[in-house]
Amino acid sequence: MAEHPARWRVAAAGLIIVAAAGLTGCGGVTVIQDPPGACPWTTQPAAPPGTAAQSDTVIMIDISASFWPKSGQTVQQPDGLAQLVASEVETAFVNPGTRLVSVGLFGGSSTTIDWTLTNQALPPATGNGQEIKGEAQAAGRCLSTMVAAASSTAPQVPGTDVMAALAAAGQQVAGNPAVRDHVALITDGLSNTGCLSLSKVISQGQNASSVLADCPERAGLAALRGVGLQLFGVGLQAADPLTSAEQAWVENYWKNLCVAVGVASPASCVAPAQTRDYPRTSAVSRPGDPAIAFPAVRSGAGSVQVPADLLFAFNSATLNATGQSYLDILLAQLRAQGRSITKVIGHTDAVGTQAYNLGLSQRRAGAVVAYLAGHGFSGVAAVGVGEADPACAPQYTPAGAPIESCMAQDRRVQILLGG
Repeated sequence: MAEHPARWRVAAAGLIIVAAAGLTGCGGVTVIQDPPGACPWTTQPAAPPGTAAQSDTVIMIDISASFWPKSGQTVQQPDGLAQLVASEVETAFVNPGTRLVSVGLFGGSSTTIDWTLTNQALPPATGNGQEIKGEAQAAGRCLSTMVAAASSTAPQVPGTDVMAALAAAGQQVAGNPAVRDHVALITDGLSNTGCLSLSKVISQGQNASSVLADCPERAGLAALRGVGLQLFGVGLQAADPLTSAEQAWVENYWKNLCVAVGVASPASCVAPAQTRDYPRTSAVSRPGDPAIAFPAVRSGAGSVQVPADLLFAFNSATLNATGQSYLDILLAQLRAQGRSITKVIGHTDAVGTQAYNLGLSQRRAGAVVAYLAGHGFSGVAAVGVGEADPACAPQYTPAGAPIESCMAQDRRVQILLGG
């Protein structure tokens, strides 16, 4: 295990971060002292690879500029970061046997993840039920100091590579067989580098399955299959807040990724925000992150192209939740511009028969029109043209194999605007 004596001497000295009504985030906190040596387990040698464990908990903390405010500034968020970390540790503590904990800080590169704890065994539970509860809370407080330290840690590389962090967590849990594997990711989820750049996803129409298939870290991600995963803070960037539609789109896209990865309980992998407000304050300057380029309607544009892969599942004409929130982003802009919608045209690629593609494109156009009608845009015509008007050529290699990057451009829905 890599040691960080200067950074983590606070843990060894027993600095505990609490608030009047419970653990809180990094700003507006009270620092009290536990007895010296209250967290000695955090400095013990790591468990060797292959150690059998009752539980293995990996906590990844985003230290990028998109998640933390500028130095000296504060943003409010509904989740208390230190409380989340403490809760993860307390949950693991109640299990018997060896319980391993790892904590990593990440930014924009898979090669610069800072493992502050790796395969660290929690202290054994002793005493009766009430005493064990107190021991669990003390262990959780030890880990909460690391969240405070994260506010003072700048990433070595700018950007936010969430998939690299997940892959690293997958490799971590794969190294030690455990009855219960759990990964907690504390991040805004606004990945802007690596295999999941949300701006690229939006512009190229990459669904979760295609992102996963193209990801260089897919081996580490495959290790997360069946693992409990929760993402805390999704959409809560430090700068301007997302619109409700943008927030919904990011949450839905991460749920789709959880399904594609095959984690346990993918429907609940994006944790709901708590109701209380906690401050998040940065103590260092960080290199800036590029903003996510959400879909935009240019003023005066005659039409908007929407990638069909972000609206529908393969061979489906049912508008999914991610597609609905994508359309909501566009509709909010159209309302603000006072624009109307005259026609929706569905397009497909050339795979399959012409008759099937024509019918699928018509059903997809109809599904979009039905959604528009329910959101104040009525009287819109739905037209399907199948594969008749490709956006990209050639669609096949000389050997006759489909060129997927080209086919993806053909699968689209065209929204014609008026007003």
